[in-house]
Amino acid sequence: METLSDELLIKAYTDAKTHNLNLDFIHLLENEILRRILVKMLSESKLEDISTIKSFPIDFDIVNEYFNLA
Repeated sequence: METLSDELLIKAYTDAKTHNLNLDFIHLLENEILRRILVKMLSESKLEDISTIKSFPIDFDIVNEYFNLA
C-alpha cells in the first residue's frame, strides 16, 4: 500500500464502497487512510510529548474533508 498514491487509495476506497466489496478489504483501505492521516498529523504537529499526541481526538469530518470523501 505504501506505493499507492493518496488519490488512488481514495479512488479504491470509494469504488469499493460503491460496489459493496468485501468489508475486510474496505476496512483495510480505511485503516491505511487513517494511518496516513495520523502520520501527516504527527509530522505537522512537531510535538515531542507523545502523551499529548495520543490524547488528540480524531475528527472524522476533518478526515473526510481532507480526503474529499464528505
